[in-house]
Amino acid sequence: MKKNIKLDIIELLDEIMIGKYSNIQMNYYFSKKNYLQKEKEFITNVINITIKNLIFIDYLIANVTKNIQKRKIRQLLRISAAQILFMNSDNDGVIYEAVETAKEINRHQSAFVNASLQAIIKKKEKIVADIPEDRREGILYSYPQWIVNKLKADYPQNYIKIMESYKKRSYLSVRYNKKKISEIEFKKILSEVKSDVVFKTGEIYYLSNGNIFKSEAFKKGDIVIQDASSYFAAKNLGVLKGDVVLDACSAPGGKTLTILQETEPEIVVASDIHPHKIKILEDMKKKYNLENLHIYLNDASRTENLNMQFSRILADVPCSGLGVLRKKPEKIYNLTPENIKHLKKLQKNIFESCYNSLKSEGVILYSTCTFIKNENTNNLEYFLNKFPDLTVEKIYLPENIKKEEDPFGGVYITSENEFLDGFYMAKLRKK
Repeated sequence: MKKNIKLDIIELLDEIMIGKYSNIQMNYYFSKKNYLQKEKEFITNVINITIKNLIFIDYLIANVTKNIQKRKIRQLLRISAAQILFMNSDNDGVIYEAVETAKEINRHQSAFVNASLQAIIKKKEKIVADIPEDRREGILYSYPQWIVNKLKADYPQNYIKIMESYKKRSYLSVRYNKKKISEIEFKKILSEVKSDVVFKTGEIYYLSNGNIFKSEAFKKGDIVIQDASSYFAAKNLGVLKGDVVLDACSAPGGKTLTILQETEPEIVVASDIHPHKIKILEDMKKKYNLENLHIYLNDASRTENLNMQFSRILADVPCSGLGVLRKKPEKIYNLTPENIKHLKKLQKNIFESCYNSLKSEGVILYSTCTFIKNENTNNLEYFLNKFPDLTVEKIYLPENIKKEEDPFGGVYITSENEFLDGFYMAKLRKK
């Protein structure tokens, strides 16, 4: 492996640690630098494994070092430890590369890097054995302990399996626009780019690699990226011909696009609070020639600002995002219990505002990409108590999706699904 790639990985990890999303930053690097495919795969693997095991890796590093003054040396130790501990690598080769890379960062640090990595290999078992019991699960599975405690309270029987599940790899998932290409054409494209279907549910295909990005059909927009969880949220909204639909927190617009491509609404109003996300929606409208898509910069908790009444509203609300940890593993490191309290209040405000803009006999589909019950089941109970004219309707999912229904009729797409994001949805009709 070229040394400059190791330095690129360090830069990438550095940017992710200050708050940038791993998938977005990697895609940016891949678009700017002329990596070979195997180099892209290596970078992706190292970044994901490092972030998914960061608390454990940092705990080991802290136990064999005293003071790491240079941030890039810390990132070098992290990615090297990830290779040694989780990637079945040649340890001597990893240490040699780390020492050579350290010389490019700061030649005085090379001996320190060598000694630190040797100590991790030598002392790992004793360090693990001595982890305090009250922090053990959080460190071993690399979750902040407060999240472990919350999971243990919500899912006392299987919280360990949930934590393990969301540390596994993610898979690219796509659907194709049936108005543009046929299934035969889609499968021919997959064959041409040497990509296999590892799982299919409904109209969503999970692929063995990202080669589909090379295809003309993807570049033209006839094939789009979408997870099955978000796809079925849009489908369960049950849009009928002539409906006036609101996607209250629309960007980046995947569910909006599904509604417009697979149903026949009169119009779809897509709103978002962030101007840069409005630009994403406007680009999507232009790319797909979506004449009946109306886009507004608006706070979803102030839906009445739109001065409209809707027959269908998709309220895919901001949430803690724990159901997408396979794709965005860095999310848990910046999340706090106070964030959950703030999100729960925001979720209630958005729902109540959407309710006020919903026509009689209209439907709201409430959804999140998290499995925390405070943001899901507890909210649904609150909605039903506050608005007695709401009734919960059945959620329909394919047989090969593992799901659990809560006491009020909401449905969790659970961590048992190897490919899908964790998700929650509830369909409510206003009588």
